[in-house]
Amino acid sequence: MMLLSATLLLLNNPVATATSPVAARPRPIQCSDDCISPVEAVTFASYLAPKAGIAGTFRMEVKAVGEQKGFYYLNSEADYRDRNCLTIAMPAAVMAELAGGQGLAAAEKRFTGQTVLVRGVAQRVKIGFFGDDGKPTDKYYYQVQVRIGQAEQLSVTRAGLSDDRSLAQPSGAVRSGP
Repeated sequence: MMLLSATLLLLNNPVATATSPVAARPRPIQCSDDCISPVEAVTFASYLAPKAGIAGTFRMEVKAVGEQKGFYYLNSEADYRDRNCLTIAMPAAVMAELAGGQGLAAAEKRFTGQTVLVRGVAQRVKIGFFGDDGKPTDKYYYQVQVRIGQAEQLSVTRAGLSDDRSLAQPSGAVRSGP
């Protein structure tokens, strides 16, 4: 009897198929007071290392930009070796998309002095030193990095709002009055 009623229920209520969206828009990068600061990111990631990192949305002012071997780095401190420096690492293609041009000069012009929001995982990374002969030495330091692979993971902010890229538009209406 149970099987018959279940069959009748399915026949009377056919399963609706959902159409797939033409283009899925990424979630806007927004940040109120719950963004993670560089010092918090470094502290939590160091505590969780080497087994894990901290996932979230990070807010930082870019104080320095660097490039090495096809990767670009946005640093929260002027000295990337500073203990409290949070670094956003990305491939050159992602940087070119974000900066609107290629090369370190374009990256520095676009990001130095700007506040950025980045969505990802902050993890402690071991950075080794190399000798003059190109061989690794036994010296190293740790750096906390958020590695991104897509431009949609990063947004530049100004005056508390995200920039005019479509992924970063604030959502919802603004209420006025009580």
